[in-house]
Amino acid sequence: MSSTTEPPPPYKIDEVESNATDSSPQNDSRYVMSRASPYNTAPIEMDCPHCQNHIVSHIEHVAGVLPWILFSILAFLGLFLFIVPWCFCCVPFFLDQLLDVNHLCPACKKFLGRFSRV
Repeated sequence: MSSTTEPPPPYKIDEVESNATDSSPQNDSRYVMSRASPYNTAPIEMDCPHCQNHIVSHIEHVAGVLPWILFSILAFLGLFLFIVPWCFCCVPFFLDQLLDVNHLCPACKKFLGRFSRV
């Protein structure tokens, strides 16, 4: 049982250099283009896509996923392990730093976007 393997064909230096210079950042799969959301914890100045008015968004804090996760952890620690008093379970719902932020148009009262903590 003998198998013969052929060595790979030799590459010319000119071919390797021409292939290396052909790739551009636009066509290279290593570069990822992403656009970050403009919505944050502070109101933003923008043109409303619904009423086309130039506005500063109105924000409201709403409970998202993060307060519920912390509620579950505190409930487990308080009710089953007795490490934390169980009455601290609702604290994540009162801290603005843990709540999601909804942006609304003050003119037409329509939803513009959401900043999510998770």
